[in-house]
Amino acid sequence: MIDAPANPPLVSEEAYGQALRVALRYVSFKPRTVAEVRRRVGRDFDQPAVEQVLASLKRYCYLDDVEFASQWRNSRDRRKPRGSSLIRRELRAKGVAEPIIDDALVGLDETDAAYRAGERRAQRWLSGGSMPYANFHRKMWDYLQRRGFPSGVTRDTVRRLWAENTATD
Repeated sequence: MIDAPANPPLVSEEAYGQALRVALRYVSFKPRTVAEVRRRVGRDFDQPAVEQVLASLKRYCYLDDVEFASQWRNSRDRRKPRGSSLIRRELRAKGVAEPIIDDALVGLDETDAAYRAGERRAQRWLSGGSMPYANFHRKMWDYLQRRGFPSGVTRDTVRRLWAENTATD
């Protein structure tokens, strides 16, 4: 069990213990941000208890927004490639601070991510060989834009995917 801080701000040991159990259960399912835990624990407990629990969870490395943002970005890049604007929006919605988001997005290769995101779709859409370029362009453009890629990256990716999937040998 995580110990209460040495100088608690007038929070009973029982309230702290209950709030801590709620928080630990919440973070046990998947990584969470400080803001998410604050919202969840704050529904049932007063502010001093919430802050005390957050301090304990941070001290014992159960909560770390920097690590969370880095893992989120890597997970998105690996499994479901997204553009930086969409990843930024997702992290903001989870309550991650802007400077942490900026650091997490450094080095994101949106060109490669857009290509990986569209590659399988392009193969599926063009496998029959009868889709005109205008239809492919519209569908792929919309698909990549919904995933948060900038227009320039989307334009280049659409052209590249069309060229690679319609080239005759």
